[in-house]
Amino acid sequence: MYIFDAIYGGFEIDEPVLQRIIKCKTFQRLIDINMGSWCPNNPFLSAGYNRYEHSIGVFLLLRKYGAPIQEQIAGLIHDVSHTAFSHLSDRLFGDASSAQNSEFQDSVHDNFVKNSEIAKILGQYGYDIDMILDDRNFPLKENSLPDLCADRMDYGLRATLHLKRYGYMLDVNICDLANCFVVTNNGFVMRDLESACNFAKIFNFADERIYSCFDNVFYETMMTDICHDALNRGVLCRDDFWKLTDGEILKKMADANIDFSKMYRNPSDWRADPMDTGARIEFQKVRRVDPPFVDADGAIKRLSMADVEYADYLMNQPKYFEYKIKR
Repeated sequence: MYIFDAIYGGFEIDEPVLQRIIKCKTFQRLIDINMGSWCPNNPFLSAGYNRYEHSIGVFLLLRKYGAPIQEQIAGLIHDVSHTAFSHLSDRLFGDASSAQNSEFQDSVHDNFVKNSEIAKILGQYGYDIDMILDDRNFPLKENSLPDLCADRMDYGLRATLHLKRYGYMLDVNICDLANCFVVTNNGFVMRDLESACNFAKIFNFADERIYSCFDNVFYETMMTDICHDALNRGVLCRDDFWKLTDGEILKKMADANIDFSKMYRNPSDWRADPMDTGARIEFQKVRRVDPPFVDADGAIKRLSMADVEYADYLMNQPKYFEYKIKR
């Protein structure tokens, strides 16, 4: 099996276990699960790349930097439990904490994988599924903010390709930046100060313009209301969000005459005044990185240690953005 990625290039995949996971129905479904929610009048915020591309990207990034096959598998399957419309599930099915921390997918991931054909594939090839699902075993695949990890690195790079299509960040070569990571016992670091600055710039910019902006939260909130309506009316059931794709869910609702008019509102018209005590309050997680890098003496430092302005920037970033939407 040959895979070509716009960021990492071409790879020959010879391992049968990887081939079978990629070809299985559960993984192939990710082709039609967008990275963002459904924003019919704002394609930019719909983020024109899908969970399949991102999952393959995380896997290839780990492969590129010599991660063991168990970690490559963990990276490959890390998003298979995403529902239709991706992180919409944080608001639709999660509690208040989940909505704030974007953690619902993580809470259902292990159980989902264990009940999918992926578990059978792993068992047939002698892999310990509990070991594969334990992120403590894989510091390259997963690390907490503000550190680097393959998941965070790939969606930062991939979001930047999306931004470039809209004329943003044309001064950073994404393919070159993908070659600037260094593997350590504690995870990924950047090769030097310049690459650390560049990655922090593109990652934080992508979060500001796509994932944590008011418009994205507005569309997610409106779509959550629409999906709640469909669930309450029996048009959809909870399991549909794991079995069907974005398009299939939309069609099912459209065929039942679910009202989509909320999704065509202008978000700026619905931003409430900060003093509006009757407004709907929604929180959104803020993602910011502080990349470790190798300095000229070979020591590993964080970007904030070398750049006072960046340290000030990080200190002024909230953990969540609080947005008020008119009722």
